[in-house]
Amino acid sequence: KQWYQRRVAITAGINNIDGSNLRNDKSQQVLAELSAIEHVHVIATIDHINAPLLWDEQKAKLFNWLWFDCTTFDKYSDETSIETSLMVKQTGAIALSSMTHVLRSLTPNARGIFKLLATFQQESGPDFQGITFQDFYIKCREKFLVNSDATLRTQLTEFKDHMLIKTRHVDGSEVLYIPVEPKILQQFLESEF
Repeated sequence: KQWYQRRVAITAGINNIDGSNLRNDKSQQVLAELSAIEHVHVIATIDHINAPLLWDEQKAKLFNWLWFDCTTFDKYSDETSIETSLMVKQTGAIALSSMTHVLRSLTPNARGIFKLLATFQQESGPDFQGITFQDFYIKCREKFLVNSDATLRTQLTEFKDHMLIKTRHVDGSEVLYIPVEPKILQQFLESEF
């Protein structure tokens, strides 16, 4: 008998179907058509709350999703504790890849905030110690990236959770900085912006 006559089912598991490598329309269309095949089942996770916006009505109908909310409410660091942090390694290609992956999943304003800090840090030279929250808030506000300090704090928390930025105390003030080498930061700015 043919495999389809024996009703063999194929199940595909996709972790982070909204990831940067699968976010394009062609990939989503192929996956939607695959999941529409009678004996093919797709189990997928999403990482971003707006991931369903990837699918127009036709793709959503092909996927025929059955949704389960499995939010853990764990801190990002807890969710990824079994993985080795890519940012901590500080090796050029890995750090650059990590920054690129995380930034591509963020909103345009969030990317703008990170770009502003990266550019400021890069232009300040090798002696850059960091920028105070208040000074950075003013710069973000001038660029219309935030409308309140609470908005900026929320975004900075996300960056900290992903280890894209860190804080340290300099001359009695807490300052923000991106914990990568200047060369890596320059490569990132050239490739992403």
